[in-house]
Amino acid sequence: MECKPANSRDSYHVGNLAAQLLGEARRMLEQVGSTKLSMRALCAALGVTPTAAYHHFKNRADLLAELASQGFNELAAVLEQTNSHLPMRDKIRGFCVTYLDFARCNPALYQLMFGPDIAVENMPKHLLEARESAFNTLESMVAELLKQPLNSPEVRSAALASWSYIHGLTALLIHQVLQRPITMTDQQIVERTLAGLELLFKAQATVSTQY
Repeated sequence: MECKPANSRDSYHVGNLAAQLLGEARRMLEQVGSTKLSMRALCAALGVTPTAAYHHFKNRADLLAELASQGFNELAAVLEQTNSHLPMRDKIRGFCVTYLDFARCNPALYQLMFGPDIAVENMPKHLLEARESAFNTLESMVAELLKQPLNSPEVRSAALASWSYIHGLTALLIHQVLQRPITMTDQQIVERTLAGLELLFKAQATVSTQY
């Protein structure tokens, strides 16, 4: 799947400053990473005063939280689209491919969403809700697949396992710990790694019946 470019500041208007600040921050985030993203650099890039920027975001942490929230909302939206378009037998694999594709197209944003830049104890409510929304979409898929209530322990456990698998795979790929051929698609690497897990669980089941 082709990645869409980050928002640019080509359509800057003073009356739309909050959106333009976020769009430029998103572009800068993907170019230089969160550690080099500052309010001063952002204002200079847009040609606005810090006073105008601070009217919308009280500090850098507030800006980063808004970016992360935007990322989780976008992730939830593409996951929901996957959930609504795929047949039941393909939904969990589709979730994994969609998740990996989102992270591959937005690597710096993805790392901000799950990284240490935003402390959990200081996470604003809107960010917590956005993060929960993305996970709830996966829980809905799992509940439908298992034919279990959404709030059941089985659904929670299976959803956490699914998220842990794809998050781990994504992190390995983003940090280039795990290398893959340039021709290998997201779909193919998900299929290959899931097949590996299936082999392990089948072997474990066989061993268990022998003892």
